[in-house]
Formats: sequence, structure tokens, C-alpha cells
Amino acid sequence: MTNFFLHAKRSPNLLNHGTGAFYQIRHYGKEDVSVMSAVIKALTVIAETNRSAIKNDVWIFSSYIVEELQKEQWLKMDKEFLNQLLKNLAKACEKKCASMPIE
Repeated sequence: MTNFFLHAKRSPNLLNHGTGAFYQIRHYGKEDVSVMSAVIKALTVIAETNRSAIKNDVWIFSSYIVEELQKEQWLKMDKEFLNQLLKNLAKACEKKCASMPIE
């Protein structure tokens, strides 16, 4: 995992739509709360350990992920869990989370 995060620091292309590693994970794991929680946690670590420009890229990509998550029919506890992770991500990205909750 450490090598992955070091690579993410050097190459924000991991987040690019259609070509990045997270795009594929989101595409195939969007219905699995454990997969999506791992993605959000990983994005949080990337944001916590990077400069402002990367934080912004992470936030933009996170909005894209949340848009897809909002289409799923999550159980109440799953929504609460994912929303807490999104709050942590927003804090790491220095953003407000009010615009991204899963309802």
C-alpha cells in the first residue's frame, strides 16, 4: 500500500476519469459498501498527505464517485457509514461535505 500512496503523490492521473485506477474500482465495486468505503478511505489518505492541488483533484474525483453512489439503494447504516467517511474526506480536502451526502 505504501508504494501506491507514494505513486499517487507523484501522479494524480490515478484519479483521471476512464484511465485511472480508481475509475475501474468505482465502476466494478460501486454496489459494494466495503469496496467503496476502501476507496473513500484511500482518497482520504491521499488528500491528507498531499498539497492543495492534489486535495482539489481528490475532491473533484470524489464528487464523481458520490454521484454514482447516490444512484444505489443503500441500507440506512451503510449510508451513515459512507457519509461519515465522506465527512472525513471533506476535512482532509479542506472542503465542506454538505454538498456531497448520500441520501
